Amino acid sequence: MTNTIFYFTGTGNSLKAAKDIAAEVENSTVVSMAASLENVLGFAPQGAVGFVFPVYYFGLPKIVKEFISSIDLSLASYVYIACTYGKTLGNGGCVSQTKKILKNKGIKLNSAFYVKSVDNFILWTWDVTPAAQHKALHENAQRKAGRIAKIVSKKADYFDRSINEYSGPVLFGYNRFIKTVNTNDKAFNYSDKCTSCGLCADVCPTNNIRFYAGYPIWKSETCQQCLACLHLCPTSCIQYGKVTVKRQRYKNPHVTIIPY
Repeated sequence: MTNTIFYFTGTGNSLKAAKDIAAEVENSTVVSMAASLENVLGFAPQGAVGFVFPVYYFGLPKIVKEFISSIDLSLASYVYIACTYGKTLGNGGCVSQTKKILKNKGIKLNSAFYVKSVDNFILWTWDVTPAAQHKALHENAQRKAGRIAKIVSKKADYFDRSINEYSGPVLFGYNRFIKTVNTNDKAFNYSDKCTSCGLCADVCPTNNIRFYAGYPIWKSETCQQCLACLHLCPTSCIQYGKVTVKRQRYKNPHVTIIPY
């Protein structure tokens, strides 16, 4: 029986985690949530079904919330989530949010994990995790994926603890984020360093960027604030307002940029 891992990623941390788990859980396949959302009603996965994604504003990314709400899990024998996160203390409210979604579908969440990795969220007051820490974080994340795989393979019940499971989403304005994120891309801009290479549009997991007269335009339709366009621009010409001008850029070095 095939086991399925659905992932959503911006700069590669969650994709890497999904691949690492799949490598150690027998008969696993890795599937992009972003690429599959339009056809999600056609999925009815069996076996162990996992969802791997980053923590956004101490909760589920909007696209992940929509995907889990829509997918048929009635044939799944085991359901789990693995959430990558950066420098924030505590890990977020993803467990309680996922349990609530699944409860409405009559499905049990069997296990949930938080995987600490390099932080790429640079829209507020912090920068990318210092480069000197990246190697250790990547190694620890890979080891954590191995531990997750063992628990999933045994189909055991297990839940990582988050000290901000309920307070985090409130403090970080999660509900407002969910309501506004798809159209909250108006602050993205580019400098004269833009070479019209088109990579930003290629790596946008939700196809929210189109090109006009050789330059990117954000559509304000399906943005997730994953920041793939900003971090992966080869000339670092994309900014979000002015706050990101002096901030570092990041991509997980262990995955390819395309396809996401």
